[in-house]
Formats: sequence, structure tokens, C-alpha cells
Amino acid sequence: MKKSVRFWRRMLIACILALIALPCGGVVLLSLQNAKLRDEIETRVIGGDDAVTIGTTSYDAASIVRQKPLLSYQLLYPEMKASFSGFNDDLVNPKTVFLTFDDGPSTSTLPILDILKKHGIHATFFVNGKSSVFASSWLKQIAKDGNTIGMHSYTHQYSLIYASVENCIEDLNKNYLYIKNTTAIAPTLVRFPGGSINTYNLKIYPPLCAEMLRRGLIYCDWNVSAGDAIKDATSESMLENVLNGVKLCWGPAFVLMHDNGNADLLKALPQIIERLQAEGYTFAALDNTVRPPMFVYPEEN
Repeated sequence: MKKSVRFWRRMLIACILALIALPCGGVVLLSLQNAKLRDEIETRVIGGDDAVTIGTTSYDAASIVRQKPLLSYQLLYPEMKASFSGFNDDLVNPKTVFLTFDDGPSTSTLPILDILKKHGIHATFFVNGKSSVFASSWLKQIAKDGNTIGMHSYTHQYSLIYASVENCIEDLNKNYLYIKNTTAIAPTLVRFPGGSINTYNLKIYPPLCAEMLRRGLIYCDWNVSAGDAIKDATSESMLENVLNGVKLCWGPAFVLMHDNGNADLLKALPQIIERLQAEGYTFAALDNTVRPPMFVYPEEN
């Protein structure tokens, strides 16, 4: 009987020791793997041959982490981050309109800037990657005039960008460097192509949005659309869409428009501004102290 008790006591002690040793061993193993991964990232991505090159669509750097542990994309491009101290909701007037323009710079940029200056207001431009001297000049002018520049994407190729979280981070990093190197201003805002939730990113939007926020980068959706990207849109339809949409907002209005050479938008823009100003609305450019609309994650059935 005593032998049987001693046997089971030893088995119990052995099981307890095993339960303690296995997690400890796992922690040590994961620490070694993460240290090796960090060294590889720093060698190949940040300072090595795979460092991001402006003007290319090669996403070799991201392939390093695709075969590595979960969330290793957090180690990609640590310099792409911003300082975020919180939203100042009390400082934003409910009758504020934030005009935003996606897809520039373009031939529309300077005319849009002229309209904004004429009316004494500022706006926000979410830009793509452009390689021409003209586009760089237009981008500098946006910043010089006191407007905000945010990231939209570098390539604007949905199938490439949303193939993985790593791809999207790499694309945005190229966009980040393009803006920072051209204007000497590091962007703090992001507008995902198609919005934070769209048919192309359904599999990756939760970790992608979380990763942007972890880096202190605020992603901005919208609650009013001018509809200028719709086929057969007219200046009249754009004006009506914005005026009606702004009036339906319970708080500040974030208006989606595009900087892509649309002559009808250039015709509608002064009317939009003047009509809203006449109704007591004011205009401002976004920064990361303003709480923007963020599309709601759909509930799973």
C-alpha cells in the first residue's frame, strides 16, 4: 500500500514539474525565435538589400515575415508610426465640415488649392505615390498652403495591397516615405483605399486596423460622399449629395471627394463651400486630435 502511494505521489510530482517546464520551455523558444526574427528584419529590411525602394512595387521585404510567428508584421518598418495622445472631442464644433480629397496629387490639385485659398479654408489630402516632378511640386504646395496630408496608398492596387497585412503595411510605408521625403512632414493619418472595410480586405481588416492604431496612426473613413467617382456624376449631383449629407450628420461632417482631374468637382466645390458657409458651417483640416468616422465591424452570424 505504501509503495502504491509513493508511486502515485511521484507521478503527481512529475506531472506538476512537466506542466511547469513545458510553458517555460515554450517561452524560451519563442524568445529565441523572436530575437532571430528581429535580427533578420533589421538586417534585410531596414539596412539590407531588401530595404524599401521608392518607385517600385516589389514586396520582397514582407515575405520575410510571412513564414514567421503570428503578429510578426509588427516588426516591419518600425519608423512608420506617430505620436498619439488622444482625441479632443470638446474642441470640435458639431457644425464643422472636413473636406477630404483622395488619390492626388493630380492636375486638379492646384485648382482645388486656389478654391480653398479664395474661401479662406483648409482641407485634407489623402495621397497616392507619384513619381513625377510635377506631382512632387503639387504635394509640397498642399503642405505649404497649410493643408493636411495623409496616406492613402502607394500603388492603389487593391488586389496587391489587400493580399495580406504585410503587403498593406509595405505599401503604406512607401507612401509614408514618399510624403515625408517630399514635404519633410511625417503623416499621422491614413485612409485605406475603399475605406477601412471593403470587399477586398474582409479577411484582414481587423488586424490591419488594429496595427495602424498600435502604431499611433489614425485611419479615417467618411460619413458624407460627394459621389464624384460615380459614373455620370454631375456638378449638380455632387452639390446635392454633399449638402444633404452634411445636414444629416449629427456631428462634424467628413466629406469624401477625389483629387483626380474631375472638372465637374471643380465646378461644384465653390458652391459647396459657399452654401455651407451661408448656413453657419465652418471648415477645417484634419489632424490626429480629431475623432474621425471609423466603419463599424460587421457582426458575424
